[in-house]
Amino acid sequence: MTRSEPQDPLDELAVLVNAAAASSRSMVLLVGPPLSGITRAMYETAMSQLSQARLVQWTAGELAEAHAQKRLDARYGTGLFLQWMDDLSPADLVLLGHGALADVLPSAVVLASVNAGWYERLLEHPSAITAPARTVLMEYADRVTVPFAMTSRERSWLRAQGYLVSKGIAESLVGGEVLVKHYRKAARTNPRGQLLVQAAVDARRCGIHRPFSEDELMALWLACGGEDADAFQQALDWASTPPEGTSTGLIFPAGGDPSRGWRPLAYAAGADDGDHGHKPRPLTSRRWQEVTGALSKKADQYALGIAAHLHGEQATAAFALWQAAGGAGAVARAALRALDRIEDLA
Repeated sequence: MTRSEPQDPLDELAVLVNAAAASSRSMVLLVGPPLSGITRAMYETAMSQLSQARLVQWTAGELAEAHAQKRLDARYGTGLFLQWMDDLSPADLVLLGHGALADVLPSAVVLASVNAGWYERLLEHPSAITAPARTVLMEYADRVTVPFAMTSRERSWLRAQGYLVSKGIAESLVGGEVLVKHYRKAARTNPRGQLLVQAAVDARRCGIHRPFSEDELMALWLACGGEDADAFQQALDWASTPPEGTSTGLIFPAGGDPSRGWRPLAYAAGADDGDHGHKPRPLTSRRWQEVTGALSKKADQYALGIAAHLHGEQATAAFALWQAAGGAGAVARAALRALDRIEDLA
């Protein structure tokens, strides 16, 4: 369900979450490009409109497993629950569309976000494999579009605070354009660091949105031509150091804690996809294969399989889904369903 877009998306968001809390539960989905301020909008709305709700952050995979085992009721008690799901991947949306979301909604308001690029690709992709995701997007979700452009008031506030004003408010706060220039210039100044950022960014572009451990980052780096452990550490030190005029590195610790893993800057991934007028960097078949070989978790293989299918990389999609189907549980069963349909397309 799509609502008309007001001047301030926070106003629309407040109306929708209050309606969801007051009557039948629903999914409120924020859609926008990286660094448009989606997470900030989610947080501000949760604090201002649903401060009395109990916040839960189960993943799509955990909810799909609980749904399959008919144990979702045990996850929620009485009272008002807010299920927070930031930065959903295509695989997350497919898993939710296999019945888990319908099972959750009677018990919780679902506040979620998705990157605009994935949202558009899913809606445009006429495939039975991704049909459950389109059901979520078109039938279950009240969508709020978060614009990237700032209002004149936001620009004035940023200038008064001493920030370098760029295209969007969150982009300006982080320094996204400065970081992208730093990243692109590294082809000459720090090719090892650039290679590491490309490896991490491409794993995200391949549909894996979770943080990566240092071992996983190194595996991704080695898979695309990286060198030894010492060179990797030097590359990570460069990639995680914020350059002047920014507040983060191109790779940064999840939640500020390296023990929780490392995330690549989604804005850099968007730049490589061609967002905001940047020259796109091809995501080649070879890179899909390198990411598939570097990350062995079943959930990652499923995420890769769904994203590869969306990108037309059917050989990689079939291989990754076959890998994911070798386990047990909801993800393995979803992979088997998708694999059967990919084979039907062959």
